[in-house]
Parts: sequence; structure tokens; C-alpha cells
Amino acid sequence: MFDDFDDELLDEDDEVSASKGEGLQPPRLMSDCLGHEAVEKNLLELAESGRMPHALIFAGPQGIGKATMAFRLARYLLKKGREDESAGGGLFGETLPKTVPENFHVAPDDPVFRQVASGGHPGLITVERLYDEKNDRLKATVEVDEARRITPFMRMTASQDSWRIVIVDDADTMNRNAQNAILKILEEPPANAILILVAHRIGAMLPTIRSRCRVIDFTTPDRKNFASIVGRDHGNLPEREMNLLYDISCGSIGQAVRLCNEGALETIEKVMALLHGWPRWQWSRIHMLAETMGRKGGEDGLRSFQDVFLWIVNSLLRAKARGEALKGPLANEAAQKLLSHYTLNEWTEIAGHLAEHFDTVTTASLDRRHAVLGAFSVFEAREAA
Repeated sequence: MFDDFDDELLDEDDEVSASKGEGLQPPRLMSDCLGHEAVEKNLLELAESGRMPHALIFAGPQGIGKATMAFRLARYLLKKGREDESAGGGLFGETLPKTVPENFHVAPDDPVFRQVASGGHPGLITVERLYDEKNDRLKATVEVDEARRITPFMRMTASQDSWRIVIVDDADTMNRNAQNAILKILEEPPANAILILVAHRIGAMLPTIRSRCRVIDFTTPDRKNFASIVGRDHGNLPEREMNLLYDISCGSIGQAVRLCNEGALETIEKVMALLHGWPRWQWSRIHMLAETMGRKGGEDGLRSFQDVFLWIVNSLLRAKARGEALKGPLANEAAQKLLSHYTLNEWTEIAGHLAEHFDTVTTASLDRRHAVLGAFSVFEAREAA
């Protein structure tokens, strides 16, 4: 139920898994969307009243279910269109009373659900970041050629009561040219067509785009829904670790599952143990950790290390700024000693330098060992200043 899953075509096993609702699935396979019931109710009222906007921006943090809701809405509209098109009157030609549904639910064994899940529904296309085979990762942006697919598709004539739906995932990664490519369709929207832009940073969308769309704000799920969703894949986690995941991920389901899979819970134990050595870092142990991260296949572990280290420093900065007590794994003498040593301005500088260091390692493709060694060196640089 999170936005940055790769969307892949289904084989038989995938369809069975989706229909059973086992574990977390890519957004187009998820049959529910916990924590966003108020958003769904609002959208349902628009759909049932015939006031559905021609363009929507689903805005909010990454990994909280925006793309899942986009596919959920798409399935509902496509199924509704099919039912309206084939509906007839009663036995004597009278108009049958309209049944108002409670939500967008479409059963996983429904033909519309299966078509959307496989990427084969003729009324829906998905535009997203393409996979970069050379660098073995998703490209950084939704490319302009992908954005140019939208207008001709939406202008195709749909049969009466049918829909043409486009979902753009990571829409905020579109550059100016890509965003300009969809302006015309927003200025002159065709009937029975809807464009859903899933954006994690709405500020990256052009004002001319935002002004022509209905913005739907999504908030992070509460701890109960978070634990329920993450628990589908990691149901054996103790409450303490689940709460820790919630804090590190800021409530993002997608990031929490990734952190779990990358061993972040083990990483935080290692980093906290090393922090106990401050102000005299145990460089031999730090070098051992750096060597581990630098080995082939250590990319996931490094990303987990960066997330954990940034969370620790930002948590200390926040506690310093608000005068709050440290909680969780930071509620110990070593962390308190570290917190008290630096002023608020110094913590602000440390957090900024650390983020800049990790960005440099990533963008310049530096040796992964440098990421670990440099993180601890940020504190030494602060002492030498």
C-alpha cells in the first residue's frame, strides 16, 4: 500500500496472492487503503454526484497510500462506467432505484480489478518513472516522452458512461517540459476523462498545473493503522520496534517496509553502540562498519545507515529546539550527553552538513565506506571549528 512499489504485470501466482490479500502488494494490487477513509468519502461524494473533477492531485508524503487510492478510485469509476453502460430498467421498464455504495471497494476477483491489476484495462494507463537498466534503478524523473502519452489517450472517444483515466505516479518529478506537455489537456479537458497526479512534493508542480487541478491532501496514517499495514509483511515485530519504524519513517508505510527489509532495526543498534564512544570515537569499529557497507551488495545497508543516522541527528536537533526529553533508543546517558554538548545553532549546522555529506556521496557515486566514515567525521569537524 505504498507509492514507490514497482508496478509489474501479474502472473497467475500474483493474481492468487492479490485475491487473497496476503501481505503488502504494489498499489494497483491493493484492495484496501487503510487510514484514508475521510479522503475516500469525499471522493465518493464527488463521483456519485457527478461532480468529479477532470484532474486531481493526490498530495502528501511518499509511501502513505496515495497511489493505492488512485488505483482504488480508478477501479471504482471503470466498474461504475461498465455497470451504467449495461444497466437496464426493471421487468416492466421502470427505472430501478440507485444503490449508493459505502466506499470504492471492488472485489479482487472482479474482471475490472483483474484488468487494472494486470495493466490491461483499455480505459486506464499509468505514467511513471521508467527503469534505468544501466544503473539498475528507477530513473530520477518522469520523462517528457512519457508525459506526452497522456493527451492523445485522454482525447480518445470513450463509449457513453465509460471513463478514460490516467494515473501519473511521482508526478512531482516531471520537469518543466513534461509538465507543460499536459497543460493543454488540463485547459481543454474532454468529457469522461480524469487525470490523477500523485505528488509527494506538491511545491514541485507548476502553479499553472496546480490551479487547474483539485488538490486532495493525504496525511500520514496513525500508529494503529501503520502497525496494521506494516504488520502484513512484518507481523512479528514487537511494539517497541514498530514504534521505532514509525518514528524513523515519519509514518511512511513504503519507507518503513524498505527500512525493515534493509535491516534498519539492526543498524540502529550498531550506530547507537558507536555513539556511546563519543567524544572519542572507536574508529576501529567504525572502520569495520564502513567495510561492511562497502562490500558488494551493501547498497541497501548503506541507505539504511544514512536514514538511521539522519533520524538520530534530526531527533537530537528537534529535542534541542523544543526542549523535549529524548525517547526510545535515544533515551540514554550517551545521547543526552551528546545533546547537551552542542548549542541549537551547532546542531543545526551538524544536521545540514550531514545531509550535504550524504547527498554528495550519492550524487558523486563515492565509495560507500566514505559515507560511513564521513558521517562520524562531521562531529570531529564541529569540534575543530
